Amino acid sequence: MDQQSFEKTNDIRVGSDAGCTHSLNTGWKTGKFHMHPHYEFYLFIRGNAQIVIEDERFDTHPMDLFIFPPGTLHRAYMTDSDVPYERAYFYATRKVLSEMSDPTYPLLDIIENAVHARDYSFHADSLSAARFIRLIDDYIDEDNDQEPCFRQMNRCRIQMLSLIVCRIMQRKQVLNPHPPERINDVIRYINDHILEPLSLDALAERFYLSKYTLLHDFKNYANISVYQYILYKRITYAQHLMQHGITPGNAAKQSGFNDYAGFYRSFLRHNSMTPQEYYSQVCKNVLL
Repeated sequence: MDQQSFEKTNDIRVGSDAGCTHSLNTGWKTGKFHMHPHYEFYLFIRGNAQIVIEDERFDTHPMDLFIFPPGTLHRAYMTDSDVPYERAYFYATRKVLSEMSDPTYPLLDIIENAVHARDYSFHADSLSAARFIRLIDDYIDEDNDQEPCFRQMNRCRIQMLSLIVCRIMQRKQVLNPHPPERINDVIRYINDHILEPLSLDALAERFYLSKYTLLHDFKNYANISVYQYILYKRITYAQHLMQHGITPGNAAKQSGFNDYAGFYRSFLRHNSMTPQEYYSQVCKNVLL
């Protein structure tokens, strides 16, 4: 692990519930904003970078842990790309986190309560960070082995990683973000009013911007348009409602869509399945 660049990865694949990555790069350029339909738990190991999560920006220190919830814009912003940049992270779906929870230690509830409070960033103690990295590396090393015992061992590793994350979160060494900037304010406003009518004209007027400036600056910052961002957030909220037993038709209404046909088309385009197929799938998982 002492070479100047390496990439060890078993990213989450279609039909899988989890994946892991451990990377070290020199000359790494700032990545684009992106988001996932699953959770990402990211440990910053070294480098000169800031982590940006939608409308918040964080300075980084070795062994800072960040949580990127489903449907949340995030990226690493390089402040000095000549300094080696190392990180280790794992992905996990809400489904697998739910399956790994139990009444004695409801890890999914612990994670989602922190997310609800907008606590996305924590500092890990050295022992927890070392265990986190070792589990990531062991997962990757054995993930390509087809023996059933290794698949079960890796499932156990994902549970152990999730438990380490929860323990770090419960110690509450929460990091403080920088004050928001102009487009950060727009994103925060959209997030706080996602179920209300949100027109481009109204947003531009509220933040004293021309529509062109709002469109241009938002796209440069978030790598997607204002409309796409609002749409993705509403679809993510509709998924959340369906996970809690709300039918697709009611989920469409409650997540801010004016008509079911538009909701259906958007949901299918974003998820490669219809709302009813998604609803049936989550209901089946609840009953198992």
